[in-house]
Amino acid sequence: MNILWKNSSPPDIFEVRFSYDTCRKVSMENCIPLIGKESWVDFLPDESLAEVLDKTSSDKLLIVNEPELVLSQTALGRLAELSDSGYDSCGPVYNETLYSQQIASLQYLYYNVTTFLEIAELLAQKPMSEISEVRDLDAACVMYRRKTLESLDGNLKLSDILPHIQGVKAVDPGAYIHRFANYYNSERDDLARLVPENVRRVLDVGCARGGYGRKLKQSRPDIALTGVELNPIMAETARQFYDEIITSPIEDVRFSDQFDLINCGDILEHLQNPWEMLGRFHSLLKIGGYLVTSLPNAGHWSIVNDLLKGKFEYIPVGLLCVTHIRWFTESSIQKALQDAGFVIDIFQKEKNTPTPKGQIFIRDMCDRGYGDEDSLMTHEFTIRAVKK
Repeated sequence: MNILWKNSSPPDIFEVRFSYDTCRKVSMENCIPLIGKESWVDFLPDESLAEVLDKTSSDKLLIVNEPELVLSQTALGRLAELSDSGYDSCGPVYNETLYSQQIASLQYLYYNVTTFLEIAELLAQKPMSEISEVRDLDAACVMYRRKTLESLDGNLKLSDILPHIQGVKAVDPGAYIHRFANYYNSERDDLARLVPENVRRVLDVGCARGGYGRKLKQSRPDIALTGVELNPIMAETARQFYDEIITSPIEDVRFSDQFDLINCGDILEHLQNPWEMLGRFHSLLKIGGYLVTSLPNAGHWSIVNDLLKGKFEYIPVGLLCVTHIRWFTESSIQKALQDAGFVIDIFQKEKNTPTPKGQIFIRDMCDRGYGDEDSLMTHEFTIRAVKK
C-alpha cells in the first residue's frame, strides 16, 4: 500500500501552518509502522495522475487531498481490507464532512492524539458488514485500487479523480480519520445565547472568520457589532458579518466608546497578560455591562493523564492548542474575574462522557484521593460576568 499525501502551501495563519505540519507528522508516526517509510509519497497539487503513479508500485493507493487530516493505523487497515474485497474506491468516516454518510458515529469525544487513537480503535471494532455503498465520496481521503486509477486519463489531477470512477464506492464506518479544517468557522451559538435582550453594542474579541457575528446578526440584526481579529485573512472573511472590523492585536486597540457586552470566546488563554486584559475589558463596559467568555480547563482528565505520563503534545486547536500560553482552572479564572471587578452571573462547566480509558483514569484518581471528579470531567468553562 502507498499513502499519497498532498504537499500544499498553507495560508499565512500560524495555527493552520502548524496544523499542516502536525497532521503530516502524526499521520506518518501512526502509519509508517504498518506500511514502511518508502511507501509514503508526497505529491504536489499540480502533479498529474500519471506522474504520481510512476512514483508508486502498490496495488492500493490512499490519496490524501487535504493536509489537515490525521490518519490512524486502524483506519488504514480497514480501508485496505475494504479495497481487497473489490471496491474501486472507498472512504473513511470523519468528525466533520459535508457528506452525511461519512459522518462518524462518535459515542465519545477526544481531545488529543492519545484519545483520538483510542476512539479510532473503538470504531475499528465495527463489523465489516456495516459498510455502506454510496454514489459520492468526500475526496479528502480515498483508497483506490491501482488498476482502477490506471484506467483513467493520466492527465487528471489527483483531486479530480473521483467523478471519473465508474465502479461502486463504499464507506467504512470503522475507518476513522480526524479533520481539523473548520475550527475557525464555528458559530459559537453557545456564546450568542448568552447575549441579553437589552444589549445593543457588542465587541467580539478574536472574531476569527466571523461565525459568532454571523450567528448573532441572524437573531439580533439590531446589534451594533465590532470585531477585532489579529489575522488579516480571517478578518477579511469576517467583515461581511460585522458593522466594523479592526485588524489588530486587541492589546493595541483603543476605543472611544463603551460597550454593552464584550464577547471573548477562547481568547484569554492566548494572551500574554489576560489578567491585565480583563481589567481593560472592565473599563470598556458600561455599568451593568457583560463579559461573555469561554476558556479551556487545565484540570481536564486528558491533560492530567498525559502529564502523569510525561507527555504534553501541542495540537493545532483544542485544549492543548499550540498558541495557548496561559492556563486556568475553575478557581483561578474565578479569582481573575473577581480581581478585575466582575461579578460572575453564569458559570457553566462543559462536560462530555470520557472515553472508556478516561473513565478508568478518573475513577482511579478519585478513589486514591488524587483528583477532583468535577474538575477532571470539565473540558471548558463558559462564563458570563457583570460589571457592577
